[in-house]
Amino acid sequence: MRLHKDEIKDMLLASAALIFIFSYPEFLSQPSLLFASAMAIASGFVLHELAHRFVANKFGVTARFAMWKEGLAIALILAIATNGSFVFAAPGAVMINSVRFSLRGLVALGKKEYGIISAAGPVTNLFLAAAFALLHSSTADNLFLYAAHVNVSLALFNMIPIPPLDGSKVISWSLAVWAVIIAAIALFRIFLA
Repeated sequence: MRLHKDEIKDMLLASAALIFIFSYPEFLSQPSLLFASAMAIASGFVLHELAHRFVANKFGVTARFAMWKEGLAIALILAIATNGSFVFAAPGAVMINSVRFSLRGLVALGKKEYGIISAAGPVTNLFLAAAFALLHSSTADNLFLYAAHVNVSLALFNMIPIPPLDGSKVISWSLAVWAVIIAAIALFRIFLA
């Protein structure tokens, strides 16, 4: 799973914007929050997108992260305009080449494959949230708790069933799988409260 130079640049720019968005305006008075945000975004956002890529590759199709400049601009404007109270986390997406070669010729991905690829990102965020929660419980370091919250927030946002978010593809494939992921997110939010 080799990343292209443009893809790395897009992920770095999107990550930098999300680090700002998730920590604004608190980082102005708590600079350590930038570090916590960087840790959470470097793991949560990047691994979320790489999970989509990895699963798409397992289905035999190519996938590549592309930054959405307009989405980044909207996210930054909303963060500043709402003084950080509203986070819009859609800086880009993994673009999937939905056709693969098989013994039967060209085969397009179906709803199930798209649903599984889409679920991979939010599920990755939940695993990361669990890892950060465990680190917090063993160290009592609130940076880990913050990183767990960010990962749960990323999972929740992405599971909204509105296109082009992951939730729309998951619910189109399986309402039951979508509901299980939403229930897990709700449990995490209760546990981390």
